[in-house]
Amino acid sequence: MFGFRDVSFALILVVIGAVLVCYSSIRWKWFDGVVFVYLLYCLVSYFFVEYAYSFRLYYLGIRSQIVPLLFYFIARSKQFKTDEFFENFRQPLFFAMLCGVYFYFFQPYFYVSYKADVIWNNFDSNVNDLSGKLLYEFTRMSSFWPHSYFIGYSSLFLFMYAAKKIVVDNCYRKFDLGCFALSFFCLFFAQQRVSIAFGVLFLVALTFYATMRKLPARNLLYMLWGGTIVFGIGIFFIVMNYLDVDFVEYILNRSVNYEGSLVGDRFALFDTFFKDISFFGSGLGRYGHGAVEEGYMGIPDSDYIRVAAELGIFGLVLLLGICLYTLSCGLKIFKYAFFEFCTLCFCLVAMIGAAVWELGTLQPFLYWFCIGHIQSKFDRRDELQVEYETYFEKIRGQGDKDEEDAVEEDE
Repeated sequence: MFGFRDVSFALILVVIGAVLVCYSSIRWKWFDGVVFVYLLYCLVSYFFVEYAYSFRLYYLGIRSQIVPLLFYFIARSKQFKTDEFFENFRQPLFFAMLCGVYFYFFQPYFYVSYKADVIWNNFDSNVNDLSGKLLYEFTRMSSFWPHSYFIGYSSLFLFMYAAKKIVVDNCYRKFDLGCFALSFFCLFFAQQRVSIAFGVLFLVALTFYATMRKLPARNLLYMLWGGTIVFGIGIFFIVMNYLDVDFVEYILNRSVNYEGSLVGDRFALFDTFFKDISFFGSGLGRYGHGAVEEGYMGIPDSDYIRVAAELGIFGLVLLLGICLYTLSCGLKIFKYAFFEFCTLCFCLVAMIGAAVWELGTLQPFLYWFCIGHIQSKFDRRDELQVEYETYFEKIRGQGDKDEEDAVEEDE
């Protein structure tokens, strides 16, 4: 979760160990070979460029791209064939979001000081420009982290997974309802534009799907829409009556047409990198977040350009081929790969304006796991109905046991 690059060598060893443990239970197929070729190509890219660049960047590229890629092979193993991996990430994300809500609305001194210091040191601007950015960052929920990217992305993931259990599977507990509500709330207060836009589109599509299929939990979606409209009206009233007009204008300008806008200005920012795009690229890690932190030029805001610059047109085509083929497989087993399919779709959208494959937090690990999980489920597509009925019965049994224990405690 925290992405400590210099003390993360232990994580690398743990992930490699997990792959070795899972190796014997993988039902290997040709597509695994394609992923392995991509992994091998990433590793050797450093040694075939015309000029040598910092080995430190190469190491950071391994840490942020190769280690998450190994989660594909973990997901392909027998030990991870169920959705327990997704079930287990609910608790830490729920806790992080609860803390985020507390920090956001109560603003304890230690948190304000920490966040201000980190943001102030990260920006190279004059005081007037920085004051607006600093205030803007404080309007975005970020929990333990100074910036809102982690909560903005993970709230979308948790919302989609909770929606899958409640609406699509109709197999959920009270904790899933809590995740559904809290993640939707945090999604908007993190103010990550792509996550919000995709979340709204996801909710629209899910509402149509639930209505057409007459799913039992569709009324919950209607209630969410009604609550969202009322909540939006309330926020609009607060903004118009209590916030400074100049600051509201600053937020709107930044959200609509700032230096980080998704299309025009953002791609104009990368004009200088187009000359570095070649068929085989400039090497793993050359333009990632690690390069920026080490004082080199980087491309931290568009993976379509960063991957093409680092791994070349060949590497980008190989990566997109892996994603698109996996989506085609997921579409054939959509009911059983609903969350993985939606997560991978979001990844391809977010690549326009973010480095989603190499950011050292939750996202790249989850994307590669989803790819591996879809492929694993696709191999067992004839067995999935019986397998999931058994799995849901187990979850319902656990829920009934929890309720019985709660009643006994009350008595």
